[in-house]
Amino acid sequence: MCGGDVDLDDGGGAGEEEKEEELWVGEGVKMLAAPPVARSGGGAWGSRRGRCGCVAWGALLVLWNLGVAAAGAGLLAAVFAAVLLPAVLLLYAGFLCHSRVLNASSAICQYLDDNSCSALIILGFVMMSPLVVAAAAVFCGLLRRSRLLLYIQPMARAWYRGRLLDGVGSVHAWV
Repeated sequence: MCGGDVDLDDGGGAGEEEKEEELWVGEGVKMLAAPPVARSGGGAWGSRRGRCGCVAWGALLVLWNLGVAAAGAGLLAAVFAAVLLPAVLLLYAGFLCHSRVLNASSAICQYLDDNSCSALIILGFVMMSPLVVAAAAVFCGLLRRSRLLLYIQPMARAWYRGRLLDGVGSVHAWV
């Protein structure tokens, strides 16, 4: 039987005290011990901080979470800028050289007439939709692979003593 132990000895006596200490529950089935408590000082969360310490750690956690959010926004901007660059260049060249919009005297405008500028503008907008989807997929993949969102800390950490990045590297669950 999986996870069970059958006791065929009906002798009783000294074995009963030993079974109670090891969490034996009736009919020879041994239960697992309770899950381990977090590695903090006082209890599951640790001992509580004072009022000033709570405010200081709360401000630190707000700054920490804003830094993590800024890193995520920077990653988002970098990925979208890199992936959407071809469409942006086509739109820029099309709007730069069109006679009704800017009519600039750039070197590239010597080779483009109004019809080719219109074609560049249309091609840039048509390319934009699939590139936005591709950029979003790349960003989500990088965000998942870097585990950036695991660095966001709950505000409850300001109330209790403990390590700031407790368990960021690995996510475990007691089942």
